Amino acid sequence: MAHIDIPFRSIQRVYFDDLDALNILHNVRYLLFIERARGELFQSLGFRWQDPVEDNPDKFHVIAHHEIDYLSPVRGEGELTIELRPSHLGRTSFRIDAEVKGRHGNVVHARSNTRLVRLHPEELTPCAWSARFRSIMEPLITSSA
Repeated sequence: MAHIDIPFRSIQRVYFDDLDALNILHNVRYLLFIERARGELFQSLGFRWQDPVEDNPDKFHVIAHHEIDYLSPVRGEGELTIELRPSHLGRTSFRIDAEVKGRHGNVVHARSNTRLVRLHPEELTPCAWSARFRSIMEPLITSSA
């Protein structure tokens, strides 16, 4: 696993079809950009979606809660920086905070937090994160505090 800086940063491109009729980034697109950044973070930590569930049991999770505050509209096409900070790891849940910023970090457009819950793949009930997941995520939470 490569060294990961916290906050984890992902550059996302805003295209014409991401915009509403007022040339402003559509509110639901923020969630998409945050989701993509979270996928990049997991991938960079060695949690690959293409791996079978036996090798990556933690990929079987769902979003239990998502909260977002829209602070400043994104106008027009361009690039955004998504910053992620793992903030809490419970037995079955994991919270990650995000900021959607201008490409150079000069404007914060939105802040969010997302709570993921790991599920048992057959029973679809909450279950504990793996020891591997915990050992990788816990240091990231400590470094982002």
